[in-house]
Amino acid sequence: MSETLLIHYNIDQPHQATWSLCNDEGELTGKITTGPLDELTDLAARYTAVVLLSSQCLHINQLQLPTQNMQKMLKAVPYAVEEFIAEDVENFHFVISKNRNSDTTSVVGIDKTTLQSITQAFQQSNIYIEKIIPDVLCLPADAGNRQWACLNYHDNWYLQTDTLNGIMLSHDILPYVITNMLQDENQISPDKIIFFNEQENSSAFSDLNIDNQDIELINIVYNTHPLVVFCGHYKQALALNLLQRDYKAKRKSSGYWQQWRLAASLAAVWLTLHLGLTGFQYSQLTEENKKTKAEIEKIYKQTFPQSRKIINPRVQMEQKLKELKSTSENSSNGLLFLLSESFGTLTNDRKNITLQSLTFRNNRMEIGLDSTNLQAIENLNKNLNSNTRIKSEITSSSSEKNKVKGNLRIEGQG
Repeated sequence: MSETLLIHYNIDQPHQATWSLCNDEGELTGKITTGPLDELTDLAARYTAVVLLSSQCLHINQLQLPTQNMQKMLKAVPYAVEEFIAEDVENFHFVISKNRNSDTTSVVGIDKTTLQSITQAFQQSNIYIEKIIPDVLCLPADAGNRQWACLNYHDNWYLQTDTLNGIMLSHDILPYVITNMLQDENQISPDKIIFFNEQENSSAFSDLNIDNQDIELINIVYNTHPLVVFCGHYKQALALNLLQRDYKAKRKSSGYWQQWRLAASLAAVWLTLHLGLTGFQYSQLTEENKKTKAEIEKIYKQTFPQSRKIINPRVQMEQKLKELKSTSENSSNGLLFLLSESFGTLTNDRKNITLQSLTFRNNRMEIGLDSTNLQAIENLNKNLNSNTRIKSEITSSSSEKNKVKGNLRIEGQG
């Protein structure tokens, strides 16, 4: 059963959080821990991390918009919420989701600078986070079932009136807000309100003016941390993940083989598609494609001279790379290792250097290059040798008209 790392985060304590592991059933499977973000680094590397952000820094609203097109709705949201936000809406990042219980659209907004500071705090601790969602939307409220939820934590109340609608309030304001909402003719009154309290004695019931209404009040004491409540309902808020569009999370590598696979994939694409294409106009592509196919076959023959029957050079190249991977995965002289360690450097100076051939024999990679000048080849050789895991040497160079031809030999240091 897979597990998710739930992290409760408050911007008032930017370098600290509370966290625990949660299974697919919405049950905590680990100890609830509070501490510095740096203590989360190793755990976050092994599990998908979801941040439940304290809603005090969020603007949450329900809007009726004149369109059902998501892109058009996103453009309309800043104008629709402008009267509710004191700050400049141009400085806000908004995410939206359609409400399943009504014809409204749920909106969550956050100041862009605040969101950037949150992501930077986690990045500084080398913590990769998949999603950031409002914690006030992680309660069991559901307008479809006419159920509201309130949670008391420290000096605040979390009030949720629908799956994707909620607000964070101070203790003294909660009774006033609930009373007014229940008296609002446009508001559908709940049949049930669930109160989650840190301790048994709470004045929330006595302060509510609902004597004349048939509403069931349920009191639940959680006495540890709101994560024990949030874990069961956080998935409903994932639709309002703040890490969207410009703030979309960049995926992390899944391990050491991911680096090998990326290098092999890039090498295959690089060898089969990009040779001869860069710099040509679109009108020349058809003719140049024919030349490129011939170059692909030529390079394949040079790289694997023992192959006699060539039907599809690209597919055969991928098969050979897979075979080499199985024999050189643990070697510091294998082709995939040498490609992985040198690929970025070899493609760094495309303006002055063009790769012409690549041959792998006897645990050595021979690279044939064309360059505008000898200095560019020497700089490339120097940059390759700055990697302590490989060594490179210029085996030959010659001038020919306006270009310089050179050959590099690259092998592992091990």
